[in-house]
This record gives sequence, structure tokens and C-alpha cells, in this order.
Amino acid sequence: MTENSTPPAANRSTRVKRAPGWIAPMIAAVLCIGLTWGIGMSVFRGSLENRGLPEEIRGSSAEQRQLWQYGSTLADLGAQAKALASVADEKTTPALNELSSTLSHGAQLTGELRFDDQPEVELAQAFTPAALVELTAKVAQLSTELPTLPADQSHLGGALTDLAYQSNLQARSALLTVQSQKKVIQLPTPLIVGAGDTAGEPVGCLTDLTLLPTTSEIIDPALTDDVLVARALDRGYALDYTLQLQAARGSTDQAPKIEERRAKLNDEIRSVRSVLPDNCADLRQPAYVLPQDGLKDLSSVTTAAEKDFATQLVLASGASADRAQDTLAKTAWQVLLDQRKRGLNLQLLDPVK
Repeated sequence: MTENSTPPAANRSTRVKRAPGWIAPMIAAVLCIGLTWGIGMSVFRGSLENRGLPEEIRGSSAEQRQLWQYGSTLADLGAQAKALASVADEKTTPALNELSSTLSHGAQLTGELRFDDQPEVELAQAFTPAALVELTAKVAQLSTELPTLPADQSHLGGALTDLAYQSNLQARSALLTVQSQKKVIQLPTPLIVGAGDTAGEPVGCLTDLTLLPTTSEIIDPALTDDVLVARALDRGYALDYTLQLQAARGSTDQAPKIEERRAKLNDEIRSVRSVLPDNCADLRQPAYVLPQDGLKDLSSVTTAAEKDFATQLVLASGASADRAQDTLAKTAWQVLLDQRKRGLNLQLLDPVK
């Protein structure tokens, strides 16, 4: 008979060591932190035309991520404008659609960075003047907070400056449909900085006249502000020349209005000229080359010159700094407002093709 060597169950002594009470909470906390970090590192995504892979975003610079986040804000405001347009009346809808298109175009220029777990932007279900005021105030505020551009995307500076002005003009146009002009003017003017007590460094003089044509590439970044201010002056003088031709060749009843426009234009030119040192040479030429057959359609030539002047002035205000930017931005703003009042409604940004 074989004896069973296994001890009876009743005689087995089982010893279980219990972990200290603080272990479980610590493990839970570590797991929670790890899970949160893992989610944060894995769920975000960025969408940029032909770009935006998570690996690229993870290795991107702080400036690049800021630019993408700026684009996300533009896209959200564009979506809000579009939703508000869909429930607005026929008087307000066109202005809101224009604003939505401009903001969406800006988002395409910059790209977007979003988190999968961030809440969806709230879209209007009904139109109210208060909702329009809130939206346009956000647009105006955003235009004063342009992001620092990555070195490889510095070319976007001019486009974002144009975007700031154009979106503000369209926001004000939308507000004009529900508010008086006096209230609309209370919105902040974009890109006004350097209003302190110090005069700041003046914009210098253009020493290389071959850079004056807008088709010339500015190789030296140190010359950017000088060149852009010179171009703005040059285009202002060219516009004044075309207005003189219009006054001389047009009907006598048109001449007073043209001369009134010239007086205002020369005030604007003097304002631009004031940011330059006194010893800078004047760029005004006795005559400017017109397009072929330009004399036959001076109205179209003048309209094109108006756009050239406004565009170069906006670019100059974006490139300069301190008091120079303050002066140029205020002048550019008044130029654009005046052009819109006269029915020009110029588009500084080309529409998305």
C-alpha cells in the first residue's frame, strides 16, 4: 500500500504577505499620468495642405505649432461666420459670407492644429445682432495678435497682414448692417502698436532703386522695411499722377471730386513720408508709365493704382515697427476705409482657386 505523501488540506498553512496601503494609490496615479501623457502624445493631429503627419508635428518648432493653432482659430471663426450667414437676413448674409471666405482662406494658408478631444466650435442656430458683435470683436482682436512665423514660412507675413486688414473691413461691413457707423468705429483698429513715449527707430532710406519695382526680390532682410515704405510712397505718387490725368482729361463736373480725392491722397502720402528721416530723397517722379492704351481707360488704371497703393501700404505697415508701424497702420486703415466708402471694395487677398 502506497502512503499518500501529500499533507491533508486541513493541515496546510498558507502565508499571504499584504502590500502596504500606499502602493495601490501610487500605482493608480502612475497609470493615470502615463495614460494621460500617452493620450496627449497620440491623439492630436494637424492638418496642413499636403502636410500634417503626426511625426512632423511632434518634431515641429514652437513657432510652427503656434502658426497652426492660429490657423485653427481662423477656421473656427470662419465656420462661425458661415453659420451666422446661413441664418442672417439678406442684408447681412453677403458680408458674413465674404468674412467667412477670407478667414477660411487664411486657415488654408497657415494650416491647423487640433486635438481630438477638444470641444467642437459652437455655431449659431439663430441670428442676433449680439452674436454678430461678438464674432466681429473676436476677428478684430485676432488681427492684433499675429503669430511669430517660422523661418521657412516668413513669406506668409505679408499675406497675414493683408488678412488682418481685409477680415476687419469685412467684419465692420457686416456690423454696418445692424449698427450705426459711430458704434462700428469703436472696434479696435488692427496692427496698431508702439504707442509709448519713445519715438523708436525711424525707417531708413532706400539706397538701391532697383528694388523699387514690386517684382524685385528683397534679398537682405535688413532692407525690407525701407523697401516696402519706398514702394508704398512710389505707388502713392503713381496714383496721384493718374488722378491728375483723370482731372485733366475728364469732364469739368468730375474735376472737383478728383481734386478732393487728390488732397486726401496727398495727406496720406505725407503721413507715410513722415516715418522717413528728413534727409531721405523724395521718390516722386514727374511722370509714370501707363499700361498700353491706358489713356483710353483711365478709370481702370486709377482703380488698379488704388489697389497697388493700398497693398504696398499694408505690407509696409506689417514690416515696420514702433512709431513707424503706428503711423503706417493708421494711414493704411484710413486708406482702405475711404476706398470702401467710395465703392471700390478692393480685395487684398486673392480668392481661393
